[in-house]
This record gives sequence, C-alpha cells and structure tokens, in this order.
Amino acid sequence: MISPSKTAISTQLLALAALLGACTYSGGVGNPAVRKLTWFSYLGGDDIRNDCKPGGMDRYRLVYNGVWEEQVRAYDLTRSATGEGGLLLTTIFAGGGLDLLGAVNPFSGPWGGIRADRRLDEAEYRGIVAAVERSGFGEPPPDGLRLYSQRFYWVLSGCVNGRFHFDAWTYPGSRFDATIAFAGPLFAADNSGVRVNRPREVDPGRNTLPGYDTVDTNFTLVVGPNGLR
Repeated sequence: MISPSKTAISTQLLALAALLGACTYSGGVGNPAVRKLTWFSYLGGDDIRNDCKPGGMDRYRLVYNGVWEEQVRAYDLTRSATGEGGLLLTTIFAGGGLDLLGAVNPFSGPWGGIRADRRLDEAEYRGIVAAVERSGFGEPPPDGLRLYSQRFYWVLSGCVNGRFHFDAWTYPGSRFDATIAFAGPLFAADNSGVRVNRPREVDPGRNTLPGYDTVDTNFTLVVGPNGLR
C-alpha cells in the first residue's frame, strides 16, 4: 500500500484550513453567496466571539428560523458608540433558494432577502436588552439540543462586558414558551414590513418547495457548551 507523503498531507491540510477559513463569517450576510458559504459561522456568532473583548461595544445576534425554506429573520443589535441607544439591523430571507446562480444581484428572485435598519433610542435599546436578559442570557445553553432546519427555533449569540454567550430554543418546547421574552420587543422594533411566520407544528421531513432536494435543504445543527458543535 502506498502511503501519502508528508508533503501531500500538509498540502491537503493547508487546503482544508483555507476552505474552513473562507467559511468563517466576517460580514455581508445580506448577500446570498455570503450566506451560503458562512451561514453556520454567522449563526454560531463566530465573528462576535472573535471580537469579544473587555472594553468593546456590546453586541447581540438573535436569529429566528421560521422553517428554513419559508422564513429566516436575523437581528443584529449593537450598542451605539455614543453609549445612548443602539442600531438594529434586520435581515429576512427564505433559505431554500440559497444558490450561487442567483448571487449576481443579492436581491434578485424570492431568495434575495430584505434588509432594514433602525436606530433605537435608549429606552428601546434597554427594553430589548432587558428582555434578552430575562430570557436567560449568560446561563449555560442546552448542550446537545438539536436544531432542525425545517422547524422553528431561536438562536442567540452575544458579547456583553467582554464575555461571549450562546443560547438556543426550539419549538415546540416548554422552554421556548416559558423563557423567550425578547421575541415581542424585537418584532415590534422590526421595520421591514414582512409578516412574521409564527411557530406551528411541522413535519421536519417534508420539503415545502417543489423543485428543491430535501438533501440540500434539510440539515440539523447541535448546540454545544457555548456555541454550535
């Protein structure tokens, strides 16, 4: 049996490292091509984790998976540099049509997505932050929880006072109903004009859109001790 040379193995490892590095989110989630390549990194808050240090601005990312093929709502909340209020950036799209063929125009077709931003005053900002804290921000996440793309769930990542935290909630579930306090304030501050796809019972094995392979659009993520596995 011929064993691969050390040079060949090193080359393969370097290629793999480059590929994984290219899939780390660093901005531009509004572009379908960027979403396709970096979505798991964005969902896990890798960029927030990497930038989280004492003295930095507080940041929160709350993502609502309202069935991947139907609606995903992502909210990025950042403390204002002046220390008063914050900026809420909303990105809404349907994930079933994420492909590179439609990436020439980020807003072409039904999968391009909608983005809206809103400046929050201090009361609005503090209201959302307080709701996040009431929802358990800072407590250990549900390690081992499975997140199914064809179901409803929330994912939270954030950096506050130089510490990173991750959490997740799935529907149906008692924790989803009893713990989440931030959904109402977020939806109220959302100025996108897009109706919220409310939680309901779904069959995780079905494919809602004709013409899409369930192998491509059904995926499962697993929550770890403080992030995604």
